[in-house]
Amino acid sequence: MTQLNLLELTVGPIPWLVWGLGLLGLSLLIPEPTIVSLGCAGLVTALVALTITSLPKQLLVWGILSGAFILIFRGLVPRQARSLAPARHARVRETIPPGGVGRVFYEGGIWQARCQISDVAIAPEETVTVVSRQGNTLIVTPWPNPESKGE
Repeated sequence: MTQLNLLELTVGPIPWLVWGLGLLGLSLLIPEPTIVSLGCAGLVTALVALTITSLPKQLLVWGILSGAFILIFRGLVPRQARSLAPARHARVRETIPPGGVGRVFYEGGIWQARCQISDVAIAPEETVTVVSRQGNTLIVTPWPNPESKGE
């Protein structure tokens, strides 16, 4: 009985083609860029297997292609932009005087903040809505927004 040696194994393109198409089919059920990347790498490796018949070399090609496709496809997946995120809220720590700068607790840190409405003061422990940022200073409005009370 002969011993099976991995370095001497040869594989044609058909298993790689089936593997690649199977993973691409699976990606229809589980929309994950990694699965698509592995499937595409399998299809390209099927083409490479027409000339390179050694299984270890094919596995090396498939591994390198998989890594490259993962990096490429993950970069193509859109991420949610912070500018589209819903309004964030902060808690006032130091009084924000009319037209002046105070301090708020926002996303785990203390920030300088100025009220967007120049004649409004905001007391400590009040909740404010973060409207924008100018450098290291947050621009805030009182919560609930006083302009919406009249509606």
